[in-house]
Amino acid sequence: MRTRKSQLSISTAVSVVIVVVIVAIAAIAAGFYFISPASTAPSKVCPYTSGQNVPIIFGATLSLTGSLSAFGQEQNWTLYQAVHDINSFGGIPLCNGAKGTVSLIVLDDGTDPAKASQNLQTLVSTDHAVVILGELGGVQDSTAQTFASQNKIPYVGPVYISSYKSCTSNCNDSWIFAPFQNETNEAHIFLDWFHSVFPPTNASNSVIAFFGEGDPAALANNKAGEAYAQQLGYTVCPCSDLNFQTGSTSEMNTFISSAKSDHAVAVYGLPVPPDAVLMANVAKELNYQPEAWLLTRGTAVAPFAVPQLGGVGNLSVGFMSSFPWHPLVPYQGNLLGHTINNSQIVSEYESYWGHPPTLEGVYYTEALIAADAIKVAGDLVNTDIRSALLSTTFQTVMGTVKFTPGGQWIESQQYILLMQWQNVVQNGRTIQALQLLEPTSISTTNYIIYPFSWTSPQTHPWPPSGTASTST
Repeated sequence: MRTRKSQLSISTAVSVVIVVVIVAIAAIAAGFYFISPASTAPSKVCPYTSGQNVPIIFGATLSLTGSLSAFGQEQNWTLYQAVHDINSFGGIPLCNGAKGTVSLIVLDDGTDPAKASQNLQTLVSTDHAVVILGELGGVQDSTAQTFASQNKIPYVGPVYISSYKSCTSNCNDSWIFAPFQNETNEAHIFLDWFHSVFPPTNASNSVIAFFGEGDPAALANNKAGEAYAQQLGYTVCPCSDLNFQTGSTSEMNTFISSAKSDHAVAVYGLPVPPDAVLMANVAKELNYQPEAWLLTRGTAVAPFAVPQLGGVGNLSVGFMSSFPWHPLVPYQGNLLGHTINNSQIVSEYESYWGHPPTLEGVYYTEALIAADAIKVAGDLVNTDIRSALLSTTFQTVMGTVKFTPGGQWIESQQYILLMQWQNVVQNGRTIQALQLLEPTSISTTNYIIYPFSWTSPQTHPWPPSGTASTST
């Protein structure tokens, strides 16, 4: 059993009955408090007794199998570890001195959106989950938003796209809260860097190829990338494929061949892990080497580079990636009053699995936010939890997280990371590892590989000379 040297700090939320009556003295004598006559807030009664143990169900549908199982299996392990931590701290404090003990129910969707949708309904209707912890990729983001809104259940997870995330006034149907980057973050950090080293000066050096799997999240991300690229003066390659059929070697050959013949100077996109590997292998076979690979999703996970996990090994060196978390970010979270260091959860993961995690911090943050929001709410009423999610500032292993009225992470651009696969020496052995480039204040490397090359990559000092350190 894991232990943490942290002092147990239990804050008890005490609810009082609030009514408006005509005779003030009688009300006070009865033990009530006044609210302003102009207020229309309903009275709230704590449903628990002092010392009561209240069961709390966190639900999740994950890709334990299927094309995104690399994400789902890691998330499954991480969520169980987070729930263990919550309960080891005494559970979640509720009103009247009650405590909530959390149980996690995880259903496998096999990376099938239809199955994931069925699982969500099961988690609510049969398992009575009070919060859904969302997955990356298996549940279509639009499906998640519709489900959460229709069932009025708080949904905390890495959701890219939602019609409610940008709302500013009537956001009553928004029940998704996404501690994750939004659709423009990767476009800005990728293309701002690329523009600094390879600005477009003529038609022959301005073409960027875009690639996506056709799911709404990838399409939204690529749309933002295309728009920003054009704003910076680049041209969208006619070779772009935004509806790629997963696993199609022939289609990948067509895409890479076209990008090469159209002289695309960079490839931007979101291949799933197996297709990121396929892309690298096909590009090497066809000797296509753009100035930069501006890829995320599949290039952010260990299977992209680790041969034992089906990766491309040394071929990964020089590929760029972007995500909101990395095992080496020096952040610490606060879970129910207890400090959780990012380095600590990473060490625990590596001790169990024998390799670094990919997005452990994203998944741990989901559970942390859900638990702290319930603590602030003091009960399991869905609207109270939602209000707490909207009003609370969360300290997480991804950084500070606050939400807009539509559930978007306000600080996402501040914490988005620019990374690159590089060779590192570990215990006398050369391996491939994702190195942090930006923010430069937390960089883990002193060089960058540019331009990309299969055979003779060039390196340059990092941060660039004269570049001020970016602070988070």
